[in-house]
Amino acid sequence: MSSCSIEEGLLATTPSTNDDSTEPPLSNTNYLNLVAYILNATLVYGFGTGGWLGASPNDELSRKYQTLVTPKSSAFIIWAVIFTFQGAFAVAQMLPRFRAQAMVVDGSSYWYSLVSAVQICWTLAFAYEVISLSLVFMLLLWCSLVALLYSQYYAKSDGTLWEFWILRFPFSVHAGWITAASALNVNVQVVSMNQPADIQLAVGIVSLAVLHAISVWVIFYLSMPNWTIACVLSWAFWWIYAELGSPNELITGTFVEETINGVRYAAITVAFIILFQVVVRLGFLFKPSCNPYKKVNEDNE
Repeated sequence: MSSCSIEEGLLATTPSTNDDSTEPPLSNTNYLNLVAYILNATLVYGFGTGGWLGASPNDELSRKYQTLVTPKSSAFIIWAVIFTFQGAFAVAQMLPRFRAQAMVVDGSSYWYSLVSAVQICWTLAFAYEVISLSLVFMLLLWCSLVALLYSQYYAKSDGTLWEFWILRFPFSVHAGWITAASALNVNVQVVSMNQPADIQLAVGIVSLAVLHAISVWVIFYLSMPNWTIACVLSWAFWWIYAELGSPNELITGTFVEETINGVRYAAITVAFIILFQVVVRLGFLFKPSCNPYKKVNEDNE
């Protein structure tokens, strides 16, 4: 056997140092995302629900500062959905399959850490009834989530269901709820200032109108609609309707029955209008030129 043949045999059996199957290393972003989730979940639950260090639980403050657009307490179960899916994200983005994906590296990036930090600040401000400061943090939280979704919107996508449910859905459902919560926080600010009934009513009506406008924007303006935000807003409107069916004394003592019922029926109407918008936009997908997902699939192929 020639020396050339021996060398070729050795090269064929020697592992390549440039193996494409090498797992991508964990980055600072991956570690920060995990730590951010743990701190966020722990402190938000501890102060917002558990009343740590003399803080007032959120449900107690919700009754104290009841507004015309406060949803029924059952609506807040959505936080279980938010934290469950964000927990799945925090764990999954540490795994080799997801840690280096563009939706994590360029999409959520450091935005999730900022979202968690601001949410903790809001929880503390609201729990200790610094209402004006809590409104500032709520609006900053909303802006942070919008920035995160904006980054993900333009990040490279593989178009898979795994990517959607693990890397994108957790933040869309969060953004949808914080959009509704921001409107609520504005109304809480008005109530905390002891504004008269007509001012509270005006702010409540404008809040509902703005939320509906946002649902139109995320469904029809975006080339890739955000179905999740629209559905979450519909969820919020439904529970506003449910709460006004048996309002507490603060509401009945401030507004006449006709006003309460008027806002109540408006809320349920808008809830169904948003769902109708979703159905209409889904219908557009049957037209190839109006189906953005078809183009994504073609690009991936």
